Amino acid sequence: MGPEERNRLTPIHEQPQTGRAVERACFVGVSACLGSVLVVLFVQLQVVSRQVRYEQQEIEELQNEIRNEQKGQIEQLSEQVQQEQSITAYQLAGTFTLLASLITMFHMTSHLRHFREPFIQRKILAILMMVPIYGITSFVSLVAPVLRGYVDIIKDFYESYVIYQFLSFLIAVLGKGSNNRDAVVDLLARHADHLKPPMKCLKCCFHEDPHESDRALASAVLLESQILAMQFVLVRPLTSLSSFVVDMLDEDNSMPTWDPRYPRFYIVMIQNVSVFCAFAGLLKFYHAVHEDIEWCRPWPKFLCIKGVVFMTFWQGLAISLLANAAEDKFGANDEDFDPREWTARIQDMLICVEMLFFSLAHFFTFPTDEWEEGYRPSESSARFGDKIALGDFVSDVKYVVGSRKSGNYHDEENGKILP
Repeated sequence: MGPEERNRLTPIHEQPQTGRAVERACFVGVSACLGSVLVVLFVQLQVVSRQVRYEQQEIEELQNEIRNEQKGQIEQLSEQVQQEQSITAYQLAGTFTLLASLITMFHMTSHLRHFREPFIQRKILAILMMVPIYGITSFVSLVAPVLRGYVDIIKDFYESYVIYQFLSFLIAVLGKGSNNRDAVVDLLARHADHLKPPMKCLKCCFHEDPHESDRALASAVLLESQILAMQFVLVRPLTSLSSFVVDMLDEDNSMPTWDPRYPRFYIVMIQNVSVFCAFAGLLKFYHAVHEDIEWCRPWPKFLCIKGVVFMTFWQGLAISLLANAAEDKFGANDEDFDPREWTARIQDMLICVEMLFFSLAHFFTFPTDEWEEGYRPSESSARFGDKIALGDFVSDVKYVVGSRKSGNYHDEENGKILP
């Protein structure tokens, strides 16, 4: 039997199984092809993804490089501008400091050439030295900030020393050029009715009970003024040294001075109390004897000294307030802005400039002719406006306005109104 005959004799139920096998084989083949295509597509997708990520990384690196380059150029330009501004500030501060020092040196040599009252005039020389000391120390602080803490101690000590020297100057003037304490006490005793009793906390320092006699009261008031001025000479350098130590131990602290959590706040409070007591003693002594020393114009001299103290403390406090307000509003994201450093630099700059004007003020308030023999103060009571004919101008204005309203003219010589 041949093959064809055998095929014809194959059972009918075997033919579907053969078809299913063919279908299964075809399905497996198609699945294999599809799988191969998917694998190829997946591999290509991975290759493309990696290439995209690599290109994105290159783009980001290029962008960062451009940003860093631009940032570096901006920082370099900013540093150049700051350096130019600093050099300009140094030149301006140095010029004003030099001029103030030269004027003061000339003024001091004038006193030395006319040294007729050595006991009084050497106290004036100590007061005049305040201007160059303030100017030079502020300039050094501006140029070399690392030395600011050291020179501030020198400046603060001399500030307190000058306040005591001014009290000594008044006492020397009352003692007629000598250290005659008894003469000053006798002079104060004449004004016993106007003397306020001294502070009770200083009672242990008095040799006699202030209530026993007028002279005992005068001696107690004089000693009280000296103690109040002298305590500032001792307290001021100590507080300055304490501030320096606090800043050295806590350099990263950016809290403002008036924050109670900052130790410098309490140091400033102690300074305020100390300087208030010193000036209170000076004013009490001045009001008791101002009639006896009016000939040497002590009030302008006192204002010159007080003005320097004002510039060093209250001006610095105002600048500090502005710096912290500027930081809160504009510089919150600026890491390079330090309000304390900015305040110190502005303060040093302003002091260098202001010392020139104080040197000129000292030149007129501490003249040398006050200590010449036979000196008499000017008796002129004319005000500044009268010296430039301001009063005459006001009188003419009144005359013109009055004549237009009334239609009459005023005869100033005879005091008559003319038609």
